[in-house]
Amino acid sequence: MDAVKRLFLALALISLLILVGVVTFIYLEGFTPLEALWLTVASLSTVGYGDIVPHTDAGRLFALFLIAGGVGLFTYALGTIIAIVVEGHLTNVLGRKRMEKKIQTLQDHIIICGAGRVGEQIIGRLKKEKAPFVVIDLDEDKLNHLQQEKIFVIQGNATEDATLARAGITKASGLVTSLPDDSENVFVTLTARGMNPNIKIVSRANLDSSTPKLRRAGADKVISPAIIGGRRMAISILKPASVDFVETLMYDSGLEFEIEEIRVNELSLLVGKELKDSRIKQESGVMVVAIKRQSEEVIHNPNSDTIIQMGDLLIVLGTRKQLELLEKLAAD
Repeated sequence: MDAVKRLFLALALISLLILVGVVTFIYLEGFTPLEALWLTVASLSTVGYGDIVPHTDAGRLFALFLIAGGVGLFTYALGTIIAIVVEGHLTNVLGRKRMEKKIQTLQDHIIICGAGRVGEQIIGRLKKEKAPFVVIDLDEDKLNHLQQEKIFVIQGNATEDATLARAGITKASGLVTSLPDDSENVFVTLTARGMNPNIKIVSRANLDSSTPKLRRAGADKVISPAIIGGRRMAISILKPASVDFVETLMYDSGLEFEIEEIRVNELSLLVGKELKDSRIKQESGVMVVAIKRQSEEVIHNPNSDTIIQMGDLLIVLGTRKQLELLEKLAAD
């Protein structure tokens, strides 16, 4: 049990003891509620009695019980409060409460389940892209570190409905589950799909045998870090220059060029035009490297006579300024 839960438990017990004391003194001594409250608090705090004292043997015995119980509970509560203040829990708790209120206002955000080694890479990329996201993890130290970086966090088990609800699962556009245990990733995927049928789910798989299970559970994409890492190592030894270029292009935050996905709006002037007549290159300067149709068909390195259709996803390469020009062209 963490320090905050211990504190709430101590306060609840003290409140219950005060209530019992008031009711009992009214019954045994015939005091008014205010007199009974005064005598109860005086007993619990061991400050001594004034003009109000118990007169019956039963009342005196009960007062002794209150004194013994009060000293123990107050010591426990005080020690817990000191622990919270010293360890910085109080600030974190208050910050988490405010943060969870902000999380409930998010729309179309991404939920990351797991802040381990894989999760850290996902968080870093989403931060670079300035995408709204929430991180779920059980490790309080990791979450405290992320919270200091102004990242939205939820402490809890991502396999539980309540935890996903706190992260705004019903309003999220995507979920990435990168937990080290495949069975937990399956459970998170299944739960998330049930709570939000339209959410896009990307799941981590450590074993090849887990991939079909994750797909059956509802994952749109299953990624195996081990397989991807092995393939990249093989290509790096065979074609090092090409791999270095692609990695620099995708991961170097200081590089001017970026890869982006841009959706063609139904009202866009690009709809129905051949790529050579679209003036994408002339007006924005970007290079179209692939087109993904709504039918999931992907056209790699499209020809100049490829016709742009409504809803196409253009995968392009260019500077941020060029990409902004194309985004406006695709939307207008």
